[in-house]
Amino acid sequence: MIRRTSPSRGPQSPRVEGFYDQDTGSIQYVAIDEASGKAAIIDAVMDFDPEAGRTCTDSAQEILDFVRSEGLDLEWILDTHPHADHMMAAAWLKEQTGAPMAIGEKVKEIADLWRELYHMPDAFDPEADFDRLFADGDRFRIGELDVRVMLSPGHTLGSI
Repeated sequence: MIRRTSPSRGPQSPRVEGFYDQDTGSIQYVAIDEASGKAAIIDAVMDFDPEAGRTCTDSAQEILDFVRSEGLDLEWILDTHPHADHMMAAAWLKEQTGAPMAIGEKVKEIADLWRELYHMPDAFDPEADFDRLFADGDRFRIGELDVRVMLSPGHTLGSI
């Protein structure tokens, strides 16, 4: 994976580590409050080997290893939107760390669409699968950082 650092610009500005996953073309992030040592993992991907038809957690493990090597306390596992283009590793990360998972509340509308489209009425239940569903304007903390959720539809109608 390719890693890039965006340094903090002072109080109320996180340091952000970006991890580019070449197989999915996705960027995964760790947002860090350097004052408290608290962090959030954002948009972690599950690896998939199409030839073998198997998944693995190598990318997510690499990010988790980074969090642990930095001595960070993981407060959140966040997804900015439901990912139809790759599998999410949030549930696996929660199993490993106990940190809560969150996503934007519009995921409920997307889940309804997917259940109908794929004829799978019980396939995806965001209210059961995530610990928190954020509304536009909600606030939460990563350490001392005050974070405001902003609905930003585009890639999906539920992107935050």
